[in-house]
Amino acid sequence: MTAIQQHTIRQFGVNSSEETEPLMMGIGLSAAPALILPDTATCGETQRLLLEQPQAACIVVCDRKQRPVGLVMSDAFYIQMNAEYEPEHLYELPISRLMNLHPLKVDFATPPGIVRERAESRPSRTRKDAIVVTREGEFFGVVLPENL
Repeated sequence: MTAIQQHTIRQFGVNSSEETEPLMMGIGLSAAPALILPDTATCGETQRLLLEQPQAACIVVCDRKQRPVGLVMSDAFYIQMNAEYEPEHLYELPISRLMNLHPLKVDFATPPGIVRERAESRPSRTRKDAIVVTREGEFFGVVLPENL
């Protein structure tokens, strides 16, 4: 089980003998839900899902045990699909051909400051990619870099 760091906040004007409230820390508290596809999905299935959910910034690709194995950012996906002279041949290819195989993955309890440092140290082409949050190894949600 993942341990969540727990800190205590002392409210302004409260002395040490009075009640304090615990504060749960960790990037998981900022995580938002995201679309998920199995690792067996094709590029065509990915495109259909993105067309059905045009507001989605990304899709997380997971294995059978719901562990994230890749990330598809919608903007990058459309750029790659449109870069082909005849993208129809891509529809049947596995999504693993176009997804980011090594997205930034962090545990639910990781402090936001550490996540921010790791996100900013990524190569420029992936710096704006979503950050995949896991809990006990399974997909939990995503955090967009602008929300750090």
